[in-house]
Amino acid sequence: MDVSFVEHLKKQWMAMIDALEDPLVLIDQHYNIRRQNMAYFNRAVNPNQLGLTEFKGKKCYEEFAGRNSPCPDCNMKNSTRENLPKTWTSSSLFASKDLEIHVFPNVDVDDDDALAVVHYRDISQQKALQESLARADKLAALGKLAGGVAHEINSPLAGIMAFAQMALREMSPDDPHLEDMKEIEAAAQKCKVIVEGLLGFARQDSPESTELYNLVESIKSTLRLARVMVIKERIELHTSLPATPIYVEGSKGRIAQVLLNLITNAIYAMRDGGGELEITVETLGELVEMTVRDTGTGIPKEHLKRIFDPFFTTKPVGEGTGLGLAISYSIITQHRGKISVESSPGVGTTFKIHLPLAQLQPPGGKA
Repeated sequence: MDVSFVEHLKKQWMAMIDALEDPLVLIDQHYNIRRQNMAYFNRAVNPNQLGLTEFKGKKCYEEFAGRNSPCPDCNMKNSTRENLPKTWTSSSLFASKDLEIHVFPNVDVDDDDALAVVHYRDISQQKALQESLARADKLAALGKLAGGVAHEINSPLAGIMAFAQMALREMSPDDPHLEDMKEIEAAAQKCKVIVEGLLGFARQDSPESTELYNLVESIKSTLRLARVMVIKERIELHTSLPATPIYVEGSKGRIAQVLLNLITNAIYAMRDGGGELEITVETLGELVEMTVRDTGTGIPKEHLKRIFDPFFTTKPVGEGTGLGLAISYSIITQHRGKISVESSPGVGTTFKIHLPLAQLQPPGGKA
């Protein structure tokens, strides 16, 4: 066969492999890189410090994973020994990335060393979508249950509160049962708050009453409500709000409810020693991004995936119902938006909310 034709075919194949967005690498049994596509090279730890020629022969775990030893979840050795393809997922190679890794062992290239092809596929978006769909199904099912339970509890609860308040009005200040009756009323009030939360969580439909309003002014109004709590807990409040109006469409009250819930959670996370609370708003194309950042205790990594689940709370028994963030997630979703969280224990927590900007401006520029 004509040597030039073979070289032409080789260039074609390499161009096809380099066009792939997924990293692809050929390694030997000692983890040495034999050949890779451009996606693998560009994802490496220090691609600018090594040329393609120097890159060949380096250890994959050093240049691609940034480690001093093979990755603990690597299945390449097992795959080569058993002569069977292996597939697994890893979230430790790149920050905020979930990768699906495929190993195809013992590639025949007339080489003394056993070679394996390793293919990496980013499944972060796919995994996030699956989790979002699963959470939506769970919210819908629990919403129906919560609504039914709340309606059943409401009637007897209203009776308890009414009789407790009637008894309190008729009791004299020195009645030995006065304090007990006050405890009954307080407990009933707490139950009322929980029931209202259940009903709010059960309402999964889009907001019934929507309006075009200035989000910046709504945030300022909510901050005025929270200022007393901020001062009481010795928290420094920092805001970065646009000077010009930002208009969104939806339920002003329900979006304010979400913001107030996030602020309350942030204050709770900093209640023992103060800290800093930062509220920022900026536009990103057709979206507005609202950020609530605190320097509180943070949320453990194992809890982050459940943080928007109903009835899940990290607060002690009696201090939280686990409905606040679930309701917030539901409200933002109903407004065609997204809410996300990042947190590190001992560093703090950041919530980001993205909402679509209103397509139409209010008449005369007023909201």
